[in-house]
Amino acid sequence: MSEHDRRPVAILVVDRERVIRMVTTDLLEDAGFRAIEAHDAREALDLLERHRDVRLLITGHTLPGHTDGIRLAHLVHTRWPAIRIIVTSGGMSRTEDELPLGARLIRKPYQFDDLLREVESLLGQSDEPDQGAPVLPESIGLQTPLSAASGGVNISGPTPEPDKT
Repeated sequence: MSEHDRRPVAILVVDRERVIRMVTTDLLEDAGFRAIEAHDAREALDLLERHRDVRLLITGHTLPGHTDGIRLAHLVHTRWPAIRIIVTSGGMSRTEDELPLGARLIRKPYQFDDLLREVESLLGQSDEPDQGAPVLPESIGLQTPLSAASGGVNISGPTPEPDKT
């Protein structure tokens, strides 16, 4: 594993509200990510040019300037197709239909746990263990403790020692 592979995943957070940016970046950093903040689309695009390791964009729908979050999402999707995208919105019902392919919409106000689940889903970094191969072939059923009473083998664990008092 190279030094670059061990660096935390970089996430760009773009929102017009300073407090939302600050809280979101703090929470993402507490979750082990490297968060970068931008106030508007222009600053976001400049940061993406300089930080080639950004893997996820989280942008608010309404941004200052001429480019809103939906347009920014499309620009990023076109220029950097490997970057995953989450758009947050407190209004507009049509927003989800306007997103680029693969982008996700989270409605404000949202719980941080919901945002973190979307982040991990898009980045493929869920805390859930991999399913992997089954320990036994599916055709072999495990015997339960009840099957031991009818002559089966109890594989649920060691039998307790009898009380010797």
